[in-house]
Amino acid sequence: MLFMKGRKKLLFLVFLAISSVVLGALWGGNSFLLSAEQSGSAQIPSAYERIDARAGVWNDGQAALWDLHIIDQFRIFGHTGRARGYKPEQPINFSHVTHVMKHQIDCQYCHWNVAKSSYAAIPEVQTCYGCHQLILGETEEQRHEIQKIREYFDNNEPIPWVKVHPMPDYVSFNHKRHIKAGIACHECHGQVPVMDVVERATSMKMGWCIDCHREKAASIDCYTCHY
Repeated sequence: MLFMKGRKKLLFLVFLAISSVVLGALWGGNSFLLSAEQSGSAQIPSAYERIDARAGVWNDGQAALWDLHIIDQFRIFGHTGRARGYKPEQPINFSHVTHVMKHQIDCQYCHWNVAKSSYAAIPEVQTCYGCHQLILGETEEQRHEIQKIREYFDNNEPIPWVKVHPMPDYVSFNHKRHIKAGIACHECHGQVPVMDVVERATSMKMGWCIDCHREKAASIDCYTCHY
C-alpha cells in the first residue's frame, strides 16, 4: 500500500513536470528561436541558428523536480527581477545577436574581467565608444542608439544599464571561482548570443545552486555563499 502511494506520487510529479513544459511553450514567454527577421542579412553561425536560449542551462533551471516555472513564487508573489524571463528595458537597445553572432565579437572584449574578478564587469562607456566613434550604424534605429552612447561619453556619464541577474544582498557569489572551476557561461545565463534583449534563463534559486555543488563535489557549507 505504501509502495502504491509512493508510485502514484512519483507519477503525479512526472505529470506536473511534463505539463509545465507544455504549458510553458503555450504561454508564449520564451520566443528564443531566431527568426529570419532577427537574423536579417547577418552571417549567423549555423550552430546557433535554431538553438533555444535556455539550452544547456544547469538542470533546466529547476531547483527541484517540483520547481516549475508556471508556479514559480517569483512570478506569482512578486520579485519579478529574480524570475525566469525577466527582461528589463535598457537605456540602449544592445543586441548580442548583432555584436556576438553577426560581428563575432568575443565576450571577453566587453566583459574583460569575467575570469579575473569576483564579479563580471559591465562594459564602460569608453569601451562602447571606442568602437562606435567609427562605427555609426547601418540603420536609422542603430544610429539613434549609437548617438546615445556618444552623449553619455561626451557628458562623462556611465551608461545606466539595468542588472538582469540581481541576487539578494546576503548571497556572496564569486564569478572568478566558477569560471576557473570550468562552469560554462550558458549553464547559468543561457545562450546569450541568441538574445536580442538579455533575459534571465533561470530564477537561480538556492536549491538549484546546491544541486550543482553536490553534483560537482563543491562545498555546500553555508559559509561558502553566506558570510
